[in-house]
Amino acid sequence: MKKKTRRISTTLTLTFSSIIVISFLVMFILNTLIVPYYYHAKMAGKVTEVMDSLQQLPTKERSEKQLEHLETKYQVTILTHTLDGTSLDDFNEDLNLQLNRKRVALNRFWITQETLDQLTENSQQVQRNFDQGKQKSSFLVEMQVLDNTFYLVGISTVNFSETAALINTFNSISLGVTLLLIIILIYISVRKITDPLVHLKKVAEEITALTFVTTEEIPSNEIGELAISINKMSTALAAYQKNLLAKNKQLKQFTADLTHELKTPIALIKAYGTGIEDDLDDGTYLDVILQQTQRLNEIVDQMLDYAKLEQQQSIAKVPVLLTDIWQQTVTELTPTMEKETILLLEASTDTPPSLIEADPILIKRVFDNLLTNSIKYTTDKEIQISWRETEDFVEFSISNQTTLPADFDVAKLWEAFYVHEKSRNKSLSGTGLGLSIVQSIMLEQGFEIEARLVHQTLIFNLHFYKNEQMS
Repeated sequence: MKKKTRRISTTLTLTFSSIIVISFLVMFILNTLIVPYYYHAKMAGKVTEVMDSLQQLPTKERSEKQLEHLETKYQVTILTHTLDGTSLDDFNEDLNLQLNRKRVALNRFWITQETLDQLTENSQQVQRNFDQGKQKSSFLVEMQVLDNTFYLVGISTVNFSETAALINTFNSISLGVTLLLIIILIYISVRKITDPLVHLKKVAEEITALTFVTTEEIPSNEIGELAISINKMSTALAAYQKNLLAKNKQLKQFTADLTHELKTPIALIKAYGTGIEDDLDDGTYLDVILQQTQRLNEIVDQMLDYAKLEQQQSIAKVPVLLTDIWQQTVTELTPTMEKETILLLEASTDTPPSLIEADPILIKRVFDNLLTNSIKYTTDKEIQISWRETEDFVEFSISNQTTLPADFDVAKLWEAFYVHEKSRNKSLSGTGLGLSIVQSIMLEQGFEIEARLVHQTLIFNLHFYKNEQMS
């Protein structure tokens, strides 16, 4: 069963809205249950602090001026009365008179005899809260007898429970309007964030369908970085697919060419073998069979070499001197050139070229194949060689006259089993893999090779890039 999916914008909107609702609920609980107690504790702490300050003052410093200073500082009311045997009614009447003078109007305020006795007996602080009824407030006091004088520190407090209920009621009404507005704003904001993701999803789906598109919508955030990465991935996959298709096409062509190359010698071997069986041999049939067998062996060896080069993962590079490898190649092929009366013209150089890092065995194969190719197809019995060095590379050039037309596509030279012209030297046959092997070796080692046809002169230019540490 396919799992039901939900849009990111919807999920984020619901998530943020839930967080806001939960926050409001927590605020309601705090206002209703905790804040009233917190408020009462703060007020009680204030009157206790003032009473402690009075207790620490020496008797002589408890002047009216000092009491007024404490009242102003802490925003409290301080009452005093000497305990000189005054009746309870006169005592309370005097306290109420002091409250009126301080503009503190109370509906319910009375100090009982029991409270006075308690204060007189143990000299401890006593705290009382006088509810003012319809005034929706209370008068919180702390009392103590110090040096036979009654001290009262009081502060008016609101009925915070009822105030919190009013606040919660208002918040409940405003929550609906605010939440609706917040949801709309969140949805708009989230859509601005998620729309690029939806677009990237469509791009990814097209890439999955092997349509390697890219996006131009690149926000300046992490989504933009994701878009850039997807663009890079799409470009890389497009290049990989193009290369893979080219490789597949090349493989098909390689297979077809290989079949064609193998078919001819096999057919000849079969025909001449049948001729021997039918007593038609004139003395040359066995030589032809051996020649074709040798050709088959050469094709298979070249094909194996070509396959190894294509599959080779790493190349062991060492510092080499190209001119030494070239001279070794010339020495080995000199007997062949002398037999075919071919002249090798090499421009002299004052100093040998710089060392490069390369696989000497593979470079030797490159020089062998190029020189052999020139020996096979030169029309004027001459091969020209030149060296040139720049700051970046050592250039080797080899050229010879050919019969190729001016409009010949030199790119065909690199195709496997492509024989561009008939060999001028009947003793030298080719499989058509030599130049393909040369190109593979050069590319695998990070070098470059190009072929040019100038006035029926075929020129191969090889660029061997120098290692910076060795130059």
